[in-house]
Formats: sequence, structure tokens, C-alpha cells
Amino acid sequence: MSFKLSIPTSKPNPPLQLAVEVGEMLFILGANGTGKSSLMQAFTTGSKENTRRITAHRQTWFESGSPEFTGKQRAEFERAVFNYDQQLGARWKDAYSSQRAQMAIYDLVNSENVRAREIARAVADKNQEKVDTLDAKNSAFTILNRLLRLANLDIVVSVEANDEIMATRNGSKPYSIAKLSDGERNAILIAANVLTVPTETLLLIDEPERHLHRSIISPLLSLLLKERPDCAFVVSTHEPLLPVDNPSSKVLLTRACVYDGDKVISYDIDLLGKTDAIDDELKRTILGERRKIVFVEGVEHSLDKPLYSLLFPNASIVAKANCREVKNAVIGIKGTAELHWVKPFGLVDNDSSEPERIADLQAKGVIPLNVYSVESIYYHPSVQKLAVERLAKVLGVDSAERLKKANNDAIKAIRDNSKHLSTRIAEKAARAQVFSLLPQKGEVATGGKRTAEIDFAQIAQKEAARLESLVNASDIVGVLQRYPIRESPALDAIAKALSFADRVQYEAAVRKLLVDDPDAVTLVRNLLGSLPDDLIA
Repeated sequence: MSFKLSIPTSKPNPPLQLAVEVGEMLFILGANGTGKSSLMQAFTTGSKENTRRITAHRQTWFESGSPEFTGKQRAEFERAVFNYDQQLGARWKDAYSSQRAQMAIYDLVNSENVRAREIARAVADKNQEKVDTLDAKNSAFTILNRLLRLANLDIVVSVEANDEIMATRNGSKPYSIAKLSDGERNAILIAANVLTVPTETLLLIDEPERHLHRSIISPLLSLLLKERPDCAFVVSTHEPLLPVDNPSSKVLLTRACVYDGDKVISYDIDLLGKTDAIDDELKRTILGERRKIVFVEGVEHSLDKPLYSLLFPNASIVAKANCREVKNAVIGIKGTAELHWVKPFGLVDNDSSEPERIADLQAKGVIPLNVYSVESIYYHPSVQKLAVERLAKVLGVDSAERLKKANNDAIKAIRDNSKHLSTRIAEKAARAQVFSLLPQKGEVATGGKRTAEIDFAQIAQKEAARLESLVNASDIVGVLQRYPIRESPALDAIAKALSFADRVQYEAAVRKLLVDDPDAVTLVRNLLGSLPDDLIA
């Protein structure tokens, strides 16, 4: 199924015929006053009852955390909202903002209740096969909590007594979702609408970045599209990096429009099939600067990309599988004249590299960090301290005691796995010595000669002694900077000692800390090492 719209353009150009298919996401991108709201209104009136409008940029507060009207009232409000959205005035004001939020709460709770009743009927009918089928299908709350976690929000929501939706954070006592922050409520509002609409619905989302950090809304939109491939999405936004972060999306660029009264009669507009073709003039209009791309190691869902998205919010973070691919991407963009407006950076793990390798990477525009790997940042004692102090305010634990236990438990785990950790670095050192024997350019022609004996056992003994010295000194920072600590139980030991359930919860708490605290962002950037000024700016 497709949702079609004919968009008038300046004469003599013909109207732009646009179709958004089920399973697709279209971004309407442009500066203020270029016609984005008018286009969203046109989609609303053109698609009739198959449309759900999500006004993410307007009211996001809830009167309470439970539905405030009956099913019959819900249906009446649905009709009223539908009729209102067809009116031209709905483009610039919303008479039903409170009701929209309450409808989302009602639908979320109702979906849970319907599922529970279906399971109860199957149990009463002694239909075990149907019970198993229904039980295997995740509830809307289960899906919602998974999406919130993957979108870097460390809250868990559930429906409790009197159908009230409650939230918890890091094991805290439950509290009403009405008390959540603007961004957290907005994320729930968007997700609740998307998860509960009928199949083949066109979802119109207005400016979701207004209340949400890009590191949250970008993965949330991608995850919602994957969760509802039976729906189509149109997202109006000022944030050009949202479509860049969702490369499978289409982009409708609006540069200007001409009004006749309250109605737009023509647009200066382009439809882009690829998000990397957004023109430089529009970027300057919205961002006020050239776009930066930071290539990092890892994959989409590894620890690297979410962290760097928070540390460098004015850059597009692109994950590459390894250091070689990061280096090739930076070199490739720097050598492409037609992409002169892109400023590429590469950030790679230090991996206990030799000075020669570090110098080679720097010469190619790639920055080896001052840490062994990204885990060295998440689990640095300074970051642990900030995370546990925030948690202590909720749980009332002694943060100093927790930090001491975390350090002791980590050192014990490292000591128990010291042979493996030191051997891994010894192997890298041995390989570096072997590769150093390879002939340089022109050396063969001049009759160069090189003979060497490499004592692997001596290298291993030296590295084991170095690690033993760090462990004996309880120097967790020294260990983090030189050794692949993720290959030991140390990280799990740290998370649990700090009173987090597991690594996943701790790492989400670190990312939430960076969303909320600019000083934490500065601290973590400094832990990375010396960074170019134009990357941080």
C-alpha cells in the first residue's frame, strides 16, 4: 500500500508526484517557513482515516499516568481529532493536545488488557496451543521497554493497579509517568502511538527532535520502523542528521514556498532518494556550519556509536567494522572533491599500538584514542564515580563504598585472568616486531639485509610482569588503558559492585548521564586524549 501526494511546484515545472510505501520512512527537511507544516497537513487530509498524527513538538505532559476516559469516550475523541486535523487551522495550533496524550495512554493500557483477556479465555478453554502462541508474542509494554533501552533511555514502564502506567529507573520505587522528563514522556508518546495503530497506517511525526536528544530519537525512529514494517512514516524535522542516521530513508527537501492566503500554492522542493545528497546551502541554513562525519570502529549496536553520538552531537557518527575501514573512509572522503563540504574524522581504539602505527594513522587524519578500547571510557573510575553518585540519590547507597568494592572486584577478576590479558598484548608486540622486519620501499633494490631473533617467551614474561605490577598497585586506570579488559569478567564485576543489575544497565546509565550533564561530556572527551578543536566545536 502506498500513500500518494501531488505537490505543486513553481511553473513551468510539473507537480511532484510523491508516494510513501508501507515500510518506508520519509523525512521532510527544511528551515523555518519553507512549508513543512503545510506538507504534513496535506498528507493528513489526503490520506483520511488511515492517518495518525503525532504532534511530538507540542504538549507532551500527561494529566496522570492512567487513562482518564472510557472506551466510548476514546472513540468519540478519535473522531473529533480526525475531523479537527482535516481543518486548515490544525497546521498551526492543536485544540486536542491533551486528549492526544491521553489517547496514547489509553491505547497502550488497552493493548495490554486485550492481550491478558485473550490469554485468560484460552486458559479457560484449555487451549494450551493458543496460550503458548499468545504468550510468545511480546506485549506492547515489553516492546516499549526494549525500544527505550536501545534508544539510551534507562527507564522501565509497566501498567499497575487502576490501569496506571508507572516508571522505574535503576531499580527505584515506581512513580507515575506523569513525573517523567519532557523527553522521556515524548519518547513514550511517540512509541505508544506507533505500537498501537492499526496496520497500514500513515504515521505523521512532527519535529520529534524538539524534546529529544539526537542520540535518542535517531535510534528510536529506526527501531520503530523495524517494529512496524506494516506502516508508513513521514517525519517533519529541522535536524538534517536524522535522515543521515537513517540511510534507508527518503528525504523531501523544502527550500521555500509561496502562499495565497493560508494555502501554499507552490513549493521549491526536491525529493532525494539518498540522504547523503542534502545540499550545502540547506545545511548552512539549519546548522550554521559544515557537516562533520566521524567514522568509528564497531557496528550499529556496539558501545562505540552511541557514546560518540553523545560526545559529538554536531557530527554524524558512522560505524565501520575495524580500523582499516575507518582509515579508508577518511582517506576516501578527503580525496573526493565533489564532497568538499564534508569534514571527515576517524576515531579508533589505541589497542596498545606502537608509536609508528599511531604516527601513520595521524598522518592519514585518523585519531588513535588515549585508551585501549571504548570500554576503557565507560568503566573509567571517573565515569564510575559520576554514575554511582547519581544512582546513590535514588537507592541511598554509599557511593564511596560502592566504588571501593568495584575497584577491588575488578582487580580480582583481572588477577584471575592475568595470563590471558598479558598474553594478548604480548602477541601484538611480537607481531609488531615481526612486521618491522619487512623491507621498506627501495630496500630490496639496494641490497638491504635484515637479521633478527625474536624471543617470544621474553616478550610474554615482560608483559606479564607489567600487568602484575599494575594489579599489585590496584591501578585500574593503567589496566584499562593497556589491556582488553572486556575479555575478562571485570566489567560485569564493576557494574554489579556499583549496584547496577548488569553491564547493560550500567552502560545505559552512563549514556543517560552524558545526555543530562554537559560537565560529564567534557570529562569523557578529555579521557579520549587530545582531539582537534574543530571536532569538538
